[in-house]
Amino acid sequence: MKIGINLVGVSYNDGLNGGRYRNFEDAKDGFFKYVINPLKEQGHEVFFYIFSYGSSKKEEILNTYLPIKKSTFVPEEVNLNKYGGGDKLPNGVKLMSGTYCNSLVELLEEDLDLVISTRFDINFFKNPFEEYNYDFDKCNFLWREPEYLDLPIINDTFIVFPHFMTNNLIEAIMEMEHNPPKGCSVAMHNLYLPMVNQVGEGGVQWLDDDYKNTISNDLYKLTRHE
Repeated sequence: MKIGINLVGVSYNDGLNGGRYRNFEDAKDGFFKYVINPLKEQGHEVFFYIFSYGSSKKEEILNTYLPIKKSTFVPEEVNLNKYGGGDKLPNGVKLMSGTYCNSLVELLEEDLDLVISTRFDINFFKNPFEEYNYDFDKCNFLWREPEYLDLPIINDTFIVFPHFMTNNLIEAIMEMEHNPPKGCSVAMHNLYLPMVNQVGEGGVQWLDDDYKNTISNDLYKLTRHE
């Protein structure tokens, strides 16, 4: 398969001028060891798509994720050091969600079979494709999170889906922003039902029936901190 790795969000923030400290360097070793290298060893072609915010480590980022098909760095004055991820853009969409959609737009015309959309600060301890039964014809979320238990609030840090669903995911994010179920909008976690509206319940799955979150799981750790 031709696999596009969509790396989106904050790649580096020293935390000195606001916002959480985040550094792609803290997570890249686990990401390559447990995700990228195994995919390549299985014979898949893997390409990187970078959509991030300007930082002093831009060149290091570009030299880390190879081969890069596309890279976009939003100017530093429009980043999460100055704006919170929940701050609204003029169209009413949260900055975080707008950035995510823009990253996916970059993929629409690409020749890909599968997309793995994730973040720079995710450090894996295990291979997710060995831990879980992925269906590459569906949009795969890792697990449900223990918030709003009457709704399927899902983990949004590692989304795997066939490339033909890329536009569906963009539309689902817009629905999530403008018409969130029951008025609940928790970062990108409220994406399950809008995606079901796009591709049907049979086109979406979460991989673990246990409730987990980014803190209480044994698959990965987010290396961000205050």
